[in-house]
Amino acid sequence: MNVAYWIVAGLLAAFYLYGGAVKAVRSRDALRPMMAWVDGTPMPAVRAIGVVEVLGAAGLVLPPLTGVAP
Repeated sequence: MNVAYWIVAGLLAAFYLYGGAVKAVRSRDALRPMMAWVDGTPMPAVRAIGVVEVLGAAGLVLPPLTGVAP
């Protein structure tokens, strides 16, 4: 069960990390072909969503690694 958790958590964290990093780093023009919603959203909000996704990726992996998970 522990191995299955780490596989699933690792995959989810990788996807969140990639998606968040793309939103946090790329320009509006680079995001437009993948995400049409960025045209109607202010860029600081898109960057904030990206940062929250990166933090979510860390939140999936760090608590069990540090021993604070129940």
